[in-house]
Amino acid sequence: MIGYDNVGTFILTAIGIIISLTIHEYSHALVSTKLGDKTPEMYGRLTLNPLAHIDILGLISLFIFRFGWAKPVPIDSSYYKDRRKGIILTSLAGPVSNLILAFFSLLILRAAKPQSRGIDLFLIILAQLNTGLAVFNMIPLSPLDGSKILAELFGGRVADLIYSLERYGTFLIFILLWIPAVQNVISFITQGVLSGLYALAGIFA
Repeated sequence: MIGYDNVGTFILTAIGIIISLTIHEYSHALVSTKLGDKTPEMYGRLTLNPLAHIDILGLISLFIFRFGWAKPVPIDSSYYKDRRKGIILTSLAGPVSNLILAFFSLLILRAAKPQSRGIDLFLIILAQLNTGLAVFNMIPLSPLDGSKILAELFGGRVADLIYSLERYGTFLIFILLWIPAVQNVISFITQGVLSGLYALAGIFA
């Protein structure tokens, strides 16, 4: 877990969070647009400008509770040739982009071996943040990406159940994150993914 030991760490974490959330949301917008959806561009979300994606309350919550959010990218699945496939790919785009960003952060860390402690720390923070975001967003509760992926993969009663819980999703996530056992599972998975990415980066470094 990243701690805010000093002002420098806080600033680096803030920059990392803004970059990570922006990349995540932009990736949703980009993939949906590539699949024929005009909605993200209409709403000004097909951009890497953080101001288009950052939600101030979500940003503050991420700092305080380690749980936060950005502005959801509006999509219209009716544009997709294959609605089910389109929703899955668009939903996967965010977490996958975070894993890619985490991987390249670790690759630079291992290959370039930065001499600056600030750069070194920033790359570690970026890797941890993005791995955490990827794992967290795969939780199958709305509005997280994992809910849409699971619903569209299985369809039927699974989809009905997931979408029926949509209105309670944020509340359920807050409740779950206060349960130590859930926190431990998420931390365990995150650390496992991070270790895997670190090992993979070592192959290419």
